[in-house]
Amino acid sequence: MTDWCPNLSESNAPRYIAIADCIEDDITSGRLNAGDRLPAQRQLAGQLGLDFTTVARGYAEARRRGIISSQVGSGTFVTRPGTPNAAVPAGDPRRVCVPDFSMNLPPEPVDPSLATKMQEGFANLSADLASLLRYQTFETSELDLHGARLWLEGVNLAPEPETILFSPGAQAALVNALAALTSPGDRIACEEITYPGIRSICAQLNLELIGLKMDEDGIDPDAFSDACQSGYIKALYVNPTLHNPTARTVPYQRRKDLAAIAQRFGVPILEDDAYGQLSRKAPLPFAAIAPDVTWYIGSLSKCLGAGLRLAYVLAPNKGAAWQFSRAVRTSQVMTSPLSIALATHWIETGTAHELLNRIRIESSDRQTLAARYLKNQKCSTDPDGFHIWLHLPEGWNRSTFVAQTRSLQIGVVESDAFTVRGAVPEAVRLSLGGPISRDQLANAFDVMAHTLNASPLRASAYF
Repeated sequence: MTDWCPNLSESNAPRYIAIADCIEDDITSGRLNAGDRLPAQRQLAGQLGLDFTTVARGYAEARRRGIISSQVGSGTFVTRPGTPNAAVPAGDPRRVCVPDFSMNLPPEPVDPSLATKMQEGFANLSADLASLLRYQTFETSELDLHGARLWLEGVNLAPEPETILFSPGAQAALVNALAALTSPGDRIACEEITYPGIRSICAQLNLELIGLKMDEDGIDPDAFSDACQSGYIKALYVNPTLHNPTARTVPYQRRKDLAAIAQRFGVPILEDDAYGQLSRKAPLPFAAIAPDVTWYIGSLSKCLGAGLRLAYVLAPNKGAAWQFSRAVRTSQVMTSPLSIALATHWIETGTAHELLNRIRIESSDRQTLAARYLKNQKCSTDPDGFHIWLHLPEGWNRSTFVAQTRSLQIGVVESDAFTVRGAVPEAVRLSLGGPISRDQLANAFDVMAHTLNASPLRASAYF
């Protein structure tokens, strides 16, 4: 029924609400039935004499109500009235799923053979499930240490097994490392645009976060040297590979320059390498360049799955490792033995590397899709990563854009969350991961591209 056209003349509601109301009313009256195809958004906008964005919002509101669903290449369809989304088969154009670009988690590849291997990992745990549900000793098994060492080889690290520590995720590792390094009131240096989690941690531990000037290669060495000479920097936090949010990777020479400064002044480096395994061209980690001053944190959350709360940690020396272990025992008691055992099994059997490779491929495909729709926009990104730093075009500001995308049920994160120093850029982070199809991504990108190409005044969220 692509000739359907709503009568908006009798509604005093905002136009986008009126469109959704008409769809719902026509389903109730029987004019529209489950499976009926609605007009394309551009077509309907032309028929009604409305802006494309208004019609897109109307369809988004109808999707929120669960009465329609869109699939790129097929169109927009009426869903079964009263049928929950879970009852509609995956891939069915009536299935309702709205992309959320605010959640920074890896894509979930759809591969039956890989899913079977991953499930076998869980089945393997059942052979010794009772012991994995107990409190553990402070000694880590040789098998788990071997698995961790194999994994760290993927970023060109070859630590001795006794130097490897385990943490329930990167966030907990950062908390425990800072607990070992600092006292309330100390100052921690970081990129002027940085990962929001470190901002939250420093606020919780009553630490002052100092943003350092950046250029295209990362932190400016002179700015870091000046901060060190002042004598008040207790540590440097860096997210050097596929940086969150800018997706940039610090080149080898800049890493060497910053590491040399840290060694000269005795300033520890906290290397948050959450995305290091994803990049196929990342330089050596700081931990390989300056192991004597670097705390290396390699999380599995961004390269395998956010629910696998596990990170491998390398401390710069035995004393620091002991302090870290004590902090883990105090704050988390232990790292989940279930997570450790599952990760070890996946690594030893090759399942983890197969999953990692699938995530890389899916990330690259999603980046290609984003580039097709956002070709007229300025973006910082990397084909191995799954987030984009979108610089808003002239005329747009971040608050207006975030309000507009939120009204279209598309979540993004504005630059305020990442900015520690200087003027806040007019930019947002888009995360392309999660359990969403490329069709759903394409539909969201299409709407976003039309929104950015329109005047912010015409796309106003207020009526």
